[in-house]
Amino acid sequence: MVRIMLVGKDSASLKGLESGLGKRDEVELVYVTSKNEALERVEENTIDVVVTDAELVDEEPLSLVTELMQKKPLINCAMVNSLPPEDFHEYTEGLGVFMQLPLNPGEKESQKMLEILDSIDALLKA
Repeated sequence: MVRIMLVGKDSASLKGLESGLGKRDEVELVYVTSKNEALERVEENTIDVVVTDAELVDEEPLSLVTELMQKKPLINCAMVNSLPPEDFHEYTEGLGVFMQLPLNPGEKESQKMLEILDSIDALLKA
């Protein structure tokens, strides 16, 4: 079972991604709106992947990812962000973000995310 936490101000912007991820039986989705709630859930539960939307209700997404990497460095993180890829790489350098997602990601992005996560899992088991 892979537990994926979606963190965003407005759940509607992540519906397409949520729909695609939810099609896989071994995926459990958790949705929260704030950095504080996300950090609480990570402390209380095993979360494998955190996906941040472009906006949270209480902080910038980068703040959440930075704190997650300090507290739980093995959590995989992906971020919705509209920066050009080169700028996004600079913006998140050193944080281990495995994927940049476009605004309003959909099923195509969910499939790509699952492929990357499968590759990460295979590497860890090798």
